[in-house]
Amino acid sequence: MQKPQAPPAALSAAGHDDAETKKLFSRFDADGDGRISPSELAAVAGAISPPPSESAGGREVGAMMDELDADRNGYVDLGEFTAFHAPGGRDLDAELRDAFDVYDINGDGRISVAELSKVLGRIGEGCSTEECERMIASVGVDGEGYVGFQEFKKMMSPDAAGAQAQPQPTAGVTDDKPKTE
Repeated sequence: MQKPQAPPAALSAAGHDDAETKKLFSRFDADGDGRISPSELAAVAGAISPPPSESAGGREVGAMMDELDADRNGYVDLGEFTAFHAPGGRDLDAELRDAFDVYDINGDGRISVAELSKVLGRIGEGCSTEECERMIASVGVDGEGYVGFQEFKKMMSPDAAGAQAQPQPTAGVTDDKPKTE
């Protein structure tokens, strides 16, 4: 029998941060009891991509719980959550496609500025149109204002993460304007 928890070293080696994983986990764990219930998972899933019907949403949450809840106790704990997101926990292409599909709201195979803004707003990471345009422009290679799956995949690959990492501006300071005092 395999243990559901991945060692922290595996996460660090892949560029994942235990603190980031815990922060993401806490966004799902609304009541702070250290485990994600089906209703908490449904709330997050519904905020990201509202299902076409209540029954479809229930089936989707059930499928997610089946995939995440390794010990079958009806909840997802931090260890299960971490193991799912660890290298080798799931086929990378499938995981990236699922992530891409969340942002590609209209299913046209491209993420637009409007789609990016809408999804980020739903998950509480609101972003101005200008910020979303900059994000899309930094990833999109064709200059059309969209990001296709291959561009998304390249951006999200562990190799690209280090090579494309750019310093994030501090609050109130942008990269394109020098700070004057």
